[in-house]
Amino acid sequence: MEKIIQDIWILNDAGAVLYHRVFKKSLDEQLIGALMSALNLLAEELEKGGLSNFELKDKKYIFMKQHGISFIVNSSKKTKEKKVKEEMKSIVDKFFTLYPKEMLNNWDNDLSVFDDFEKHIKDSLQDTIDKFEKAFW
Repeated sequence: MEKIIQDIWILNDAGAVLYHRVFKKSLDEQLIGALMSALNLLAEELEKGGLSNFELKDKKYIFMKQHGISFIVNSSKKTKEKKVKEEMKSIVDKFFTLYPKEMLNNWDNDLSVFDDFEKHIKDSLQDTIDKFEKAFW
């Protein structure tokens, strides 16, 4: 399986980042999460269903919402959107298998519960810049 997703953010309806993994750290994850949440809210006001994707420079961002949880991923513009959405659907399914709706409804705001999510989706995520740098130094 090809690793096509570079960054991922998982946000609740309040805009809090439950989980994130970024390819190259450059900005605060909560700030990025707030921006993504605001963009999705704006899009929902403009058109029912919210924002599904947008492109910036050389990256494509794709949004998916399920059970009040927003999933945002990005990948290279060169990667086919259908392929990214299939990978995203797999990630969403794994998330709700590990963290069922009932658990999320009773969640106590402890973000550490989501810390091990990456090990369940590592086959979908491109290795980070840090890992590339360590391999060469």
